[in-house]
Amino acid sequence: MVTGLSSPLGIKHLLPFMEGINKRIDQTMLKYDRGLKDYEAFVEASDKYSFRALVVPSSMVDYISSIAKTPVAGVAGFPYGYFPLRVKEQEIRHIASAGGKEVDFVINIVNVKSRDFGAVEEEVNTLVKSAKEVGLGVKVIVETSALTDEELARVSEIVASSGADFLKTNSGYGSRGATLRDIYIMKSVVGDSIKIKAAGGIRNALDAATFLYAGADVIGASSGIKIVEEAYDYLKRFREK
Repeated sequence: MVTGLSSPLGIKHLLPFMEGINKRIDQTMLKYDRGLKDYEAFVEASDKYSFRALVVPSSMVDYISSIAKTPVAGVAGFPYGYFPLRVKEQEIRHIASAGGKEVDFVINIVNVKSRDFGAVEEEVNTLVKSAKEVGLGVKVIVETSALTDEELARVSEIVASSGADFLKTNSGYGSRGATLRDIYIMKSVVGDSIKIKAAGGIRNALDAATFLYAGADVIGASSGIKIVEEAYDYLKRFREK
């Protein structure tokens, strides 16, 4: 049985967020233990669903862009954000030259935990500018699993003022995935000034629709096909009633 997040919402409140949900999903393949044939199978299966994007490692952007019908996004500084700023800039430029349309980059969490928000701001602004110069859409991963509420609020302010397209919750490699609390904090800080991508641990249609209801604009998931199929099933069953 499909189970959703703890929520007082009835299924009928979530159905509108299941309509066209494929267009709000970044279908993701970022597992380190997969080979080329796995990526090819991923593209073949995913292209049938017209997802918003396929998100893959930066080293795979060139090949995936050459075989996929769906727009491709690459990740930079992934998954822990430790890379020096100049290295992240080079990775962003590579993604653009390889045919990527967007980049999801991870901020340096050490700067956040050190309360060096000046360094956080410098990095975010520099990388967003670099991405925009090469024509990439930009999502900034802040890794909510590592942040206090206060840190998340402050970083959300920085990202919202940077010109980035999306504020993104998690890499999927932290201690937990996205939570509704993350979305509420982010949304309360940024309002409609920037879009929000919820990612990490979202594996079924009820959870995905609940995040969209709560204020997320896009869902990042490796289970995009399952989410869409479940959403179709819910819509069909409830329309028949």
